[in-house]
Amino acid sequence: MIKLFLKTALRNLKRNPLHTTINILGLSLGFTVALVSTLWILKQFSFNRNHENYDNIYQVMLTGTFNNEKSTGHSTPIPLAKVIASDFTNEMQHITLITNESNNLKVGNKKLNAEGFYAMGEFSELFSLKPIQGDISTPTAASTIIISESLAQRLFGSNNSVGKTILFNGKEQYSIQGIFEDIPENSTFQGLEYILPFGDYLHKNEGIDQKWSHCYFRTFGKIENPQNISGLERKLTNIFRTNLTDINPEILLHPMSKWHLYDAFKNGKNAGGQIQYVWMFAWISIFILLLASINFINLNTARSLKRGKEIGVLKSVGVNRRQLIAGFLVESTLAVCCAFLIATLLATLILPWINTITHTTLHIPFADFRFYSYSLLGILVIGLLAGLYPALFLSSFNPVLALKGKVSISKGSFNARKGMVVLQFAISIFLMIATYLVIKQLRYTKDRPIGYNSSNLINVNNSSELITKNFEVLRKQLVDQRLIQDASLTSNFVNHLSLTGGGFNWQGNETKEGSIMGIFTIDENFSKTVQWNFLKGRNFSKDFKTDSTAVIINEAAAKFMGVTDLTSKQLSKRGINYTIIGIIQNTLSESPFSAITPTAYFLDFLPKNKITIRLNEQQDISQTMKAIAQQFNRFDPDLIFDYIFTDKEYAKQFEQMEMIKSLTSIFTGLAILISCLGLYALVSFLTEQREKEIGIRKVLGASELSLWKLLCTEYLWLTLMGFLVAAPLAYLLMETWLDNYVYRISISWAVFAFTGLTALVITLLTVSYQAIKAALTNPVITLRNE
Repeated sequence: MIKLFLKTALRNLKRNPLHTTINILGLSLGFTVALVSTLWILKQFSFNRNHENYDNIYQVMLTGTFNNEKSTGHSTPIPLAKVIASDFTNEMQHITLITNESNNLKVGNKKLNAEGFYAMGEFSELFSLKPIQGDISTPTAASTIIISESLAQRLFGSNNSVGKTILFNGKEQYSIQGIFEDIPENSTFQGLEYILPFGDYLHKNEGIDQKWSHCYFRTFGKIENPQNISGLERKLTNIFRTNLTDINPEILLHPMSKWHLYDAFKNGKNAGGQIQYVWMFAWISIFILLLASINFINLNTARSLKRGKEIGVLKSVGVNRRQLIAGFLVESTLAVCCAFLIATLLATLILPWINTITHTTLHIPFADFRFYSYSLLGILVIGLLAGLYPALFLSSFNPVLALKGKVSISKGSFNARKGMVVLQFAISIFLMIATYLVIKQLRYTKDRPIGYNSSNLINVNNSSELITKNFEVLRKQLVDQRLIQDASLTSNFVNHLSLTGGGFNWQGNETKEGSIMGIFTIDENFSKTVQWNFLKGRNFSKDFKTDSTAVIINEAAAKFMGVTDLTSKQLSKRGINYTIIGIIQNTLSESPFSAITPTAYFLDFLPKNKITIRLNEQQDISQTMKAIAQQFNRFDPDLIFDYIFTDKEYAKQFEQMEMIKSLTSIFTGLAILISCLGLYALVSFLTEQREKEIGIRKVLGASELSLWKLLCTEYLWLTLMGFLVAAPLAYLLMETWLDNYVYRISISWAVFAFTGLTALVITLLTVSYQAIKAALTNPVITLRNE
């Protein structure tokens, strides 16, 4: 019987090539979206699962109140980690604390930059680093280091490098203690290349281990009993508040299982994060699979009348309804299987492109038995569910009426198919509105004023004491050689606000401990280098000796302080009064989606070791960069001149939004295509049902235009109904999504007008082919059987 079902199924698939192609194409597109989305979603959920202590590792997070707003971050001070390690060993074990480092490494004539950190405690043990050679326990002896397998290959050409030495920044030598296996891509510490002993860091930064206000480090530990978490958070918060009062600190213990997907915080509480995009793409793939299944059902039922006599014959020779249903389900499952195979091929072909969009590495796990098990299960489930309605519908035909060609379709079945098309267009229109708003929000943020000119501006990622000591000489040589327009030495780059501090006061400020502001230390060349826009006042100048106690503030700070003119107030910090000499347009130094932090710029406040350069626009870039690198190496031969263009670094902040825009655009386009196939199926079905009615109308004098209007009008109503379902739902959900952004667009009626009109045009184009074809058909052909 199964053999007969398969033969029949193949015969029917071959008999209607157009119907079969459309049917399998719609399913394969739906499967492709689902397959790609599933691979990406599984990748997101796989983060950090390579660590043996995955379920028990927690990160110590610090929430501070900054100007009446709570902010949660990863940075904590050394004394906190020391208190946990000494006083809370029963609640939290294997405490480790790390810094972020980027250094110049040299072995022989080979020089390169590498990313790593100093680690205190048991980092290697807590995060279960895998040994390749030597001892990879967290280094404690001075001037020892453990390195990754890839770094060993880059420096020595092999893994056999234990005991060899590496020169750091041209002055410090470290002996290799061990080599660990590269940390995989789906890990928080992906890209870690070396670990240094924390004692060396303390030796170079005396006294920092006693300062609660120096929150520059990340702290981790292992908690075996989750019931201890709330009590431990409360105890650590109380300890912290006795040592640091100006930010009203609160401690939060964040589990590793949430580091990647739940990385957003609001008012001191976890507020989701990447998980919203995981669920978004999961629902999109489900909806598109639903569209493909609806399309499958409509296409099968649309062609049902062509098979009426076949069903009548089968029933008349003794084939019962159960056997007919089984046969149709085999046919359905066979079509689904073909669609899945095509989808697998399509997914394999487009995955390199998808990997470029998502900045990850996805691949179909052909070597994993579970892939075939889940795929087979999915094919059977979708094949049965998608084929069940057509099977029940087709097998219900009366054999006598079917053989006479008098099969009729009930009004209920007809309305059910109309309802499915309404659902298709509701989903498609919802995706159209969502995609439009994502693109609009992205463009709106990209067009946000940044307060400086990023063109031909570079950030030098690494410098050295020799460079900073001789910076003025170096700058003058570069300017004199017309390689650059100007350069500046600062505490940080113009697009990086890495430090905020409390204790700021001014006339009228009632805050007991003072307020918190962003802090930059710059030189007199900074304004010209980044091309600031001054709203009031002037830049720092060497002509004014009093500028050592002067300050420049941004618009946000002026508004925060209530500064109306430059003589109205002074800014004080650490008992020093700073005269406000200038107000600049807000410079975007943090996320482009966030509010601007009130920021103060000083001449002498923090150490200056960051270099920003504005290139000469009239020179060849590649030759200019080589010449600049040569000048840097004249002052420090061991320095690797590493830089990044400021505008390119700024563009990286839009990578996630670009990914969302690209994927939603692709998925929306596929949803519209599948919906059009479904609509085409229903039009085909209805025009086939009404071909005699159309013939009679033509005989009675109806014009082709009036027949076209007759057939198109009801489909436009279906589209309008889909729009009425989708529009309010899209408004509510997208308004909620946009609330995550401080700098955001507002949703206007034009969005809905545009998408509604687009949907109507798509419907007309889809329907018109069948409508015009039916209207132009000779009535003699359609009425000859009468």
